[in-house]
Amino acid sequence: MSEQPVAFDLVTGRRLVRAVKDFFTSEVRWRARGLFALLIVFALAVNGLNVVNSYVGRDFMTAIEHRDRTGFVREAVLFVAVLAGSTVVAVLYRFTEERLGLFWRVWLTRRVIRRYLAHRTYLHLKESATVLNPDQRIADDVRVFTATTLSLTLMFMNGALTVLSFSGVLWTISPPLLGVAIGYAVLGTLATIYLGRPLIGLNYRQSDQEATFRSDLIHVRENGDSIALLRHEGWLTTRLLQRIDGFADNFRRIISVNRNLGFFTTGYNYLIQIIPALIVAPLFIRGKVEFGVITQSAVAFAQLLGAFSLIINQFQSISSFAAVTARLSSLVGAVEKGSPSAQRRSRPLVPTGALRMRD
Repeated sequence: MSEQPVAFDLVTGRRLVRAVKDFFTSEVRWRARGLFALLIVFALAVNGLNVVNSYVGRDFMTAIEHRDRTGFVREAVLFVAVLAGSTVVAVLYRFTEERLGLFWRVWLTRRVIRRYLAHRTYLHLKESATVLNPDQRIADDVRVFTATTLSLTLMFMNGALTVLSFSGVLWTISPPLLGVAIGYAVLGTLATIYLGRPLIGLNYRQSDQEATFRSDLIHVRENGDSIALLRHEGWLTTRLLQRIDGFADNFRRIISVNRNLGFFTTGYNYLIQIIPALIVAPLFIRGKVEFGVITQSAVAFAQLLGAFSLIINQFQSISSFAAVTARLSSLVGAVEKGSPSAQRRSRPLVPTGALRMRD
């Protein structure tokens, strides 16, 4: 019996939480916690520098408007210093994230392999066909799972910090602009979820179909002599062509969903550029704000919408992550179910006396 696609359900969610918890409470917990704490420090620094940058940019543009040479030079030097500091912190942040992601992947892969090979679990999975392509899930899905889990966690953490940082900035500029940002993001998120939800199941099937196609090619390479002897080339050609048709048809569906999602998200992101000017520019025309405030409002609005719109801008990554997590969850579930196989351990593979060898 072939495996049926597993949805990102409550059981999968629990296993996701447990995978994170196990890592941060394992024998390597202190190093893992230290790297994650360093990431939090860098995230706070990045958001603080972004807020400072919005004010420096405001004063920089205002100095240009007033033709203030001294102020222009002062703000330009400060602007460059803030950008340099932001560059250093952003690079160290990315470096730490990649180191923690690799550390987690190595730890989790070793743990899964130990369980996969214990008590002949690999043989049980092969005979029962409860999980397709376990090798691909261990090699690829663990890598994607650890990297994407960490990346999305940091994105949402940064998003929360950005909301806290720039909500105050937008409120001081124009309270209605803050309300527009929140409403715009909520409507956009709901529309994105509606349009992109089919991607989760499609990405799940695509991963399995690609892995099965690759497995068949490996079979041809490793069994070339027997294939030639039995003259199975025609049968294998038909089978491989069917595999190609299968993953190509599924990928065409993914492309169609991405097209519809792209129409919406692209237009959504383009409108972000003009909305703050539509609200703040009339205030400048009436003389209630300085010119630099228009630039600051655009920066703050873009930062805030970026935080509120994480699901919109990252939905394709989130849908792929959900599929990978479901696939890995089914593997973990099968391994945990198959590993305590007392009957398999107690029963010999071949009954005594059933095999005899002569010459």
